[in-house]
Amino acid sequence: MFEKPSLMLRIAVGKSVGFIFGLIAFFALPMMGEPDLMFRLGIALWLIITGAMIGLMGVVTYHPLLHMPLPWWVRGPLIGMSTMLTLWLVAHERIDAIVINMFGPDTILSSGAWIIADGLVIGLVMAWLATLLAGEGRETAGR
Repeated sequence: MFEKPSLMLRIAVGKSVGFIFGLIAFFALPMMGEPDLMFRLGIALWLIITGAMIGLMGVVTYHPLLHMPLPWWVRGPLIGMSTMLTLWLVAHERIDAIVINMFGPDTILSSGAWIIADGLVIGLVMAWLATLLAGEGRETAGR
């Protein structure tokens, strides 16, 4: 079940990396001006779910409509960006308030949309580690 290549191992690695990023966010958010426990837990769980999605999508290495390969360094950042875009669309007022509290209202960094770039980097790290430690492609689905 957990030998390489393995889909379960990919998902476990993705969730573990998501847990680490979630812990960082959970403990860093109070320093950024967000003391609400429910919001912090939500962000931490969101990152764990993002890791699980990236791990699960490691089976798909070819795009059937575009007829082109999907390497880990494309797949991971795209999933990370899309999940963070969804998070920002749902909670943009709170995320914008946190970012404005950190950087001020009239700077280039004063938009919460920068969380999408964070998702790109986090997705890249999650996909790299999941591929490195658990493999990718069709052979992972059989185990």
